[in-house]
Amino acid sequence: MRNSTVKGFTLIELIVVIAIIGVLAAILVPSMIGYLADSKLATANSNAKLAFENIATLCTKLETAGYPAGSDTSSHTVSLENGAPDTITPPTAHTDGGVGYIASELPKLMQKGGVEYTLTSAGFPDNTKYAKTTADLYVGAYPTAATAKSSSALSY
Repeated sequence: MRNSTVKGFTLIELIVVIAIIGVLAAILVPSMIGYLADSKLATANSNAKLAFENIATLCTKLETAGYPAGSDTSSHTVSLENGAPDTITPPTAHTDGGVGYIASELPKLMQKGGVEYTLTSAGFPDNTKYAKTTADLYVGAYPTAATAKSSSALSY
């Protein structure tokens, strides 16, 4: 006869609870990994947008101060903070829309202490939509934001 004063869970009840926890973990863990990758991509996009806005502001201030942007776009020096100089030469062909290039160079921009960059290019990136008119020198849109689909080659 069973003693009714003993309280606790049976082995079957514990196995069922562990199985339910395992099923929930199997469903939730992959989706959490996706959120982590999406947040890193959103951070990279916002950093690129901020850099674009700062450069556009600098160009506008220089234009207002009487230093117009020349037609030579082969080399530009942008000082983020005092730091060691580093030269970046973008690839000539953007097979992935420049996503892999941005992913390889973005960590240098985010490191502590800052870096002075010399950007070398033959013009604007392929993904960027710009137009230059006499009324407004910087008409256009932000560079196309990277998405999970376009950044499948990125490693996190």
